Amino acid sequence: MKTYNEIDNMMLTGAALIEAQETVKGCDVWLDAWEAVKELMDKTGAEDVFELDKIYSFEYFVGNYVQDLEAELHNAGIDDPKYHEKRIKYCTELLEYCGNDRLVNENTRRAIAETYADIGEMNTCGQLFEGWLREDPNWGWGYIGWSDCWDLFTSSPKDPEKAEQILLQGLAQPELRDRIDVVQRTIDLYERLKKPDKIHEYKTMLHKLMPSASQTSLYYKPSPVIKPAKTGRNEPCPCGSGKKYKKCCGAKMVV
Repeated sequence: MKTYNEIDNMMLTGAALIEAQETVKGCDVWLDAWEAVKELMDKTGAEDVFELDKIYSFEYFVGNYVQDLEAELHNAGIDDPKYHEKRIKYCTELLEYCGNDRLVNENTRRAIAETYADIGEMNTCGQLFEGWLREDPNWGWGYIGWSDCWDLFTSSPKDPEKAEQILLQGLAQPELRDRIDVVQRTIDLYERLKKPDKIHEYKTMLHKLMPSASQTSLYYKPSPVIKPAKTGRNEPCPCGSGKKYKKCCGAKMVV
């Protein structure tokens, strides 16, 4: 069994490989580290991966690593499709180890369903999103993720009407979380469909929602609200590469 220092070194090594554009090799190291993380959790009796950061002094926080691995497995899958299957397996396990952290749970669920879209299994993708949205019909980013699979993903069939239907289904929920982000995604869709009346209607709605953006919204600002970029760091890049925005055009932006 590896010590926490050895695990930390594995996480740092994987990060260095990914930084050097060796994504597949970096993911291989990180997946080996994941097996060691699970063993360490069993040894310590930690309730979730985030508790390990409280027990040990990791240089690369485990809570960050597990989320970065999910994103990088997507990018590795672009280079080697077998990493799509590895991403599904890893994310399914992560759901068992990330405790009650709602944001990580939601992002991980999205990753699983979106990966099924990546490999062309749209029925499975839809069944997963439908099931999770029945459990939590107010999950705004769930509707966005499902809609993206029918609109933005280069590897899945394009059906903008289906994407629109999903977004409107979300907006029909009175207590929808991150409504402002769902509205923005709807505007983006209508811009691609060249529907000026709808664009105007939803931009008016967006303006009214600005002051109520929640902390999980791309529009949340603790000080005066400034409209952010439309594409989130972990969203599909609008250039069509299939990569996450932060690993594609977003990496060129000066922060």
